[in-house]
Amino acid sequence: MSERSVSVRNGEFHVDIHEGGSGDPILYLHGIAGLEWTPFLQQLSVGHTVIAPRTPGFGESTGTESLTDIHDLLYFYADLLDELDLGRLPIVGHSLGGMFAAELAAMQPRRFSHVALISPFGLWEGSDPVPDLFSISLSDLAEAMYADVKSEPAVAVSTAPQARMTEVDPSTSEGQDTLNYLVERAKSMSTAAKYLWPIPNRGLSKRLHRVTQPSQIIWGASDGIIPPTYAERFAASMPNAAVHVVPDAAHMVVDEKPDHVAGLIESLLAR
Repeated sequence: MSERSVSVRNGEFHVDIHEGGSGDPILYLHGIAGLEWTPFLQQLSVGHTVIAPRTPGFGESTGTESLTDIHDLLYFYADLLDELDLGRLPIVGHSLGGMFAAELAAMQPRRFSHVALISPFGLWEGSDPVPDLFSISLSDLAEAMYADVKSEPAVAVSTAPQARMTEVDPSTSEGQDTLNYLVERAKSMSTAAKYLWPIPNRGLSKRLHRVTQPSQIIWGASDGIIPPTYAERFAASMPNAAVHVVPDAAHMVVDEKPDHVAGLIESLLAR
């Protein structure tokens, strides 16, 4: 895997991009947890070149102050893809990135050959609401994100540094690491709020019918962030979509079942 920065709109944005593998390109848009080169992306890169940009406001990607709403973000991504000279490629999006992927596939359907949405935000049903990510407790968040609350990543969420704020000593290296974590989290959550708060609904339901490419909707059966019932709601508006609900997985299904999810995407690309 390699990492590089790409300038967009003459330096208005600098976008951190992870890239790995070989073969035809696949675009991957990350979720609310941010972007790391995970076993899922490593598996997906077998036989493909995975291109995974960090959304402005996450990590080292800059320019989020130029993005006011979902439409600004979509045109930013269109400009980025133009800069990278990418077209007729599959798009895969998880969580918040799944919402972006669906919007992009609707906006520029000829640009994307296949669409994989993994536990995407973007729809809203008042009788089956999505919990408020910006007020949920850490223990509830861990349970919503991971099927196994005793797993290492789930424990890491439930015991994240903001749960120990009174113990932070900024004069120590550990204290500085904690403060850096808190700053980064505040920045990423503020970015996510532009597209998800107060409810994760920016009108995608009016545009989802335009996603006519061969598509897969993948959901963790125990997802507590976005109820799995939303999978069928997405499929009902997408004329060429199949639904796969993955057992023993929750919102972070890409981390809990990386081989399974990568296999589902491979089967999509064969269509």
